[in-house]
Amino acid sequence: MALHSAMWRRLDVSDGLAHGALSDYTPDATFPDGAHLLDGSAVMRDDAGPWSLRFSVVADRSWLTRTVFVEVLADDGLERVTLEVDQLGDWSLDGRPWPELRGCTDVDVSATPLTNALPVRRLGLPVGAEAAIDVAWLDVPSLAVHRVRQVYRRGPDDARGLHTYTYADPTYGEFGITVDPVGLVVAYQGLFTRVA
Repeated sequence: MALHSAMWRRLDVSDGLAHGALSDYTPDATFPDGAHLLDGSAVMRDDAGPWSLRFSVVADRSWLTRTVFVEVLADDGLERVTLEVDQLGDWSLDGRPWPELRGCTDVDVSATPLTNALPVRRLGLPVGAEAAIDVAWLDVPSLAVHRVRQVYRRGPDDARGLHTYTYADPTYGEFGITVDPVGLVVAYQGLFTRVA
């Protein structure tokens, strides 16, 4: 079981740390070929006040999201959501069909750069290529879920041999992202920088 982990400092709020780990999931009856597991947490203080996040994402061997569990603890208590997606691309939210997300390939948990590893690994873009994908955007701390169209464009490797990308979506704009060879973010323009 390979394990890769990182810690990031949030750049757009005064207090914020996120941690994430990427590992392989042992084959079982649900995933006979094995899967990938992304586990993360965050502690933040922003306009919503102080809150903490804990989440897990299971992706299949092709890096397609299959299950997501997220919980947020804030002043108003503990809230949880569970997302699941089947082989046909049909999503459910807390066990209820969520047709708005049909065909989305990835989940993007807003409070962490860990979930950027999903499209980076799955797409495997060569330098100069780009891809548009639909994702289930999970806003934290509200836990609102909606569909977002995202574009990843691969740039040249930087002087350290790290991969560069431009990320864009119609709601939040365009950002430069640098990732290591495993696909974990090293720097996310204006939002996150790796500290460990």
